[in-house]
Amino acid sequence: MQQRCITIWLCFAIDPIEYLLCMYECFKGEANTNTHPQELKNMKLKNWNVNANKVRVWAENLDQNDPQVQAIVISLGLGDNAPDDLMRSTYWTAIRSIGGNMDGFPSARIGRESSLTDNQQIVMDAVEQKVLNAFAVIPTEQHDLLLSVIVPHGRTGGVYENWSAFTAEMKSKAHTYMLKSIKDGRWDGEAMNKAGVPQITPTATKAEEVADEEE
Repeated sequence: MQQRCITIWLCFAIDPIEYLLCMYECFKGEANTNTHPQELKNMKLKNWNVNANKVRVWAENLDQNDPQVQAIVISLGLGDNAPDDLMRSTYWTAIRSIGGNMDGFPSARIGRESSLTDNQQIVMDAVEQKVLNAFAVIPTEQHDLLLSVIVPHGRTGGVYENWSAFTAEMKSKAHTYMLKSIKDGRWDGEAMNKAGVPQITPTATKAEEVADEEE
């Protein structure tokens, strides 16, 4: 697969049209194999929308002049307009093969949270990826400082093993907070401003709760 990825990258570097031909030839056979049965055979439109959106948000944080990033972006556009599940699977295979070894490449989601609509799942995945993107731009030389003073909450104790563990925990906290906000009726799971910030009504402070009780 690595050799195949290099071939695709070289095709794109030479000519974007040549890239499309290379990509199709390299991956059309794999879509009919059992190498990744669930991920490939189940690439329905709604699964594509969820997974492709995560990759699209991830790619926003990368160098847009990088040929690999450009190849992924082109594949996303082609997959958005794919005529059937088989072609979506082919484009997803190309995206996964090109981006799989790049830092922070999002893993594919199989299915969704049972309590969420497809649109809510897409929005939540996008926000979680933006959280990871935000931490990704913090200079590496600052990681040790932050890991020494920001530690796991409560009885867990200790410190985060590394920066990846820390950012994964921040993503998990964001997920939990958004999910609870939907269940509490403080957010519809879709409302966001133009900057991609979810418009969530905060939980009441203790002072506000006391004031309400006194009234």
